[in-house]
Amino acid sequence: MKPSKILVPIDFSPFSDYAADFAIFLAQKYNAKITLFHVVVMFETEVDEEEHVKQLEQLVERKEQSSSAHLEKHQQKLKEKHIRIDSVLTRSVSAADAILDYKNQNDFDLIVMGTHGRTGIKNWIYGSVAEKVVRLAKIPVITIHDKRKSLQINNILVPVDFSKNSRSGIEEARKIAGEFAAKITFIHVIEQQLQPAFHVVGVESVFTADHNLKEITEEKLKEFCLKQDDSSAIKVLEGSSHQVIADYAGEIDADLIVMSTRGYSGIEHLLIGSTTERVVRIAPCPVLTVGRT
Repeated sequence: MKPSKILVPIDFSPFSDYAADFAIFLAQKYNAKITLFHVVVMFETEVDEEEHVKQLEQLVERKEQSSSAHLEKHQQKLKEKHIRIDSVLTRSVSAADAILDYKNQNDFDLIVMGTHGRTGIKNWIYGSVAEKVVRLAKIPVITIHDKRKSLQINNILVPVDFSKNSRSGIEEARKIAGEFAAKITFIHVIEQQLQPAFHVVGVESVFTADHNLKEITEEKLKEFCLKQDDSSAIKVLEGSSHQVIADYAGEIDADLIVMSTRGYSGIEHLLIGSTTERVVRIAPCPVLTVGRT
């Protein structure tokens, strides 16, 4: 990862401020240019109703004036750090679609954006702009929803599911580790569920039911991830993948999670879902997603 042009969607929430700070950190490291991108979101139901067009236009203009003032503050902050910067203000009925369209029309290497980290019913109702961008953007995306104590990349966690696609995350993590002299930990989570009968006789872990499973999986993880003389660590755990990944990232104080995503859309996404998107919601550190297919 050596970005020269970074797209930073902002909505003036604390979450986008955290993302902007991380983008500044990366821009200084790579001498990259930052583009701040804000979408004034219009209500789709009102756009085509003629009697509301004039009122809507006035509302949008007020929003744009306010947004322009906020963008100017962000620009000034970046200029003081001697970072190359520009900003774009646009209108759309969908923030995610506007971000993706603008990215497709311009040459960016990386998107850095905040996520509100909604879960459960709130996420089902409101959806997530960040998750849609993570799923469909054809370039790497870093998401963040918490303020970092310090901006650094010393400790990288890489979830691995042994798929061909997960190799993208492994290779990207190696590049970043080399650039920041960071340590990598590769993790695989076994989601196998025990039958209720096992619990009746006191067997709570799949590792207890099969004593060789953890050892076999660790060996497979070494073969899949480690190179000769590789000093990276490996870890095999069990449970719900997204929760275990997020919890372990917190346990080892990871500075970055690097993982691949298959980029499902439409009915595939509805049926299959995405561990990556769930990690994005709850991870205690920035998440870099790569390798969309």
